[in-house]
Amino acid sequence: MSTELSVGPKRSSKDSCPRCGKSVEMSWWTLLPSRDNNRILTCKACGGHFDLANASKMAGVMGGMLGMVLGVLLPFGWIVRAGHGSRLFLLAAVVVVMACLCLGSMTLARIMLRLEARR
Repeated sequence: MSTELSVGPKRSSKDSCPRCGKSVEMSWWTLLPSRDNNRILTCKACGGHFDLANASKMAGVMGGMLGMVLGVLLPFGWIVRAGHGSRLFLLAAVVVVMACLCLGSMTLARIMLRLEARR
C-alpha cells in the first residue's frame, strides 16, 4: 500500500503548466525582465493562468546585469576602437551590449525557470 501524497499534477519539465502538467511552449521573449507585476500567461492546453516565479524573474535581472557587464568589458571597447570612435561604431557597440544583456537575461532565467499558478 502506497502512502504517497500527490500535490498538483505531475510535471514533466521546468516549462510545464503548474495546473495540468503539459508544456506551455513559452517563448524566450517572456523570460526578459518586465516591470509588469500583474502579468498573467495562459496555458494553451488547459486555459490555466501562470507566471514566472519571483526567483526566475530575479535570475533574469541578474543575468541581464552580468551580460551587460561582460558586453561592456569585452566587445564594446573593441568595437569603438576598431571604428576610431565614429558614431556608427559607437551605435553598433551599444547594440551589441543590449544583445548581451538580453542573452544573459534569457539564459539565466531559463536555467532557473519555475512557474507558479495565478488566480
